[in-house]
Amino acid sequence: MKQTFFACVFAFLTTAVLAQSHEKDEMTIRRIIQQQQTAWNKHDWEALSSYFTEDGTLINFVGEIWKSKQEILSHFKLLGPCCLEPTSLRFDVKQVRFLTSTVVIVYTEETLFADKDYSVPFRQYKKGDTDYKWRVDVFEKRNDEWKIVSMQMTLINQLISPHKSSDK
Repeated sequence: MKQTFFACVFAFLTTAVLAQSHEKDEMTIRRIIQQQQTAWNKHDWEALSSYFTEDGTLINFVGEIWKSKQEILSHFKLLGPCCLEPTSLRFDVKQVRFLTSTVVIVYTEETLFADKDYSVPFRQYKKGDTDYKWRVDVFEKRNDEWKIVSMQMTLINQLISPHKSSDK
């Protein structure tokens, strides 16, 4: 009887400690995503890429894969003047899912705003145009620090899957 009691108490305390740890880690991850939003809106590509691991990958919404933090930064710098700087964005974290205590998947909705008219090879944007994307991040905790190991962006097609937001 005593063993069962102690096993239950141990299980309860372990669960409580893990829940507190997950809560703290989730707040840290949400803060990182907020800091990335701020970096984008300041067009600070170095800060934006700093949240990736050295071997991190990013698959953008047109299907290009960028391998390594340095390559991600290089592409942001290259695309900044033509395609990124005329925009601002907002992230809305929808779910943070712990796979282990050191690996997390985060589902975030991105709203991208055209702050002025600009064009890219496949589209002409007018000030006020809005795009919506899903962002899926895999975070890993290395050396007590959360970093993005992998990110995938998917454009939400407004004809097939119209955005249902109160701000639209």
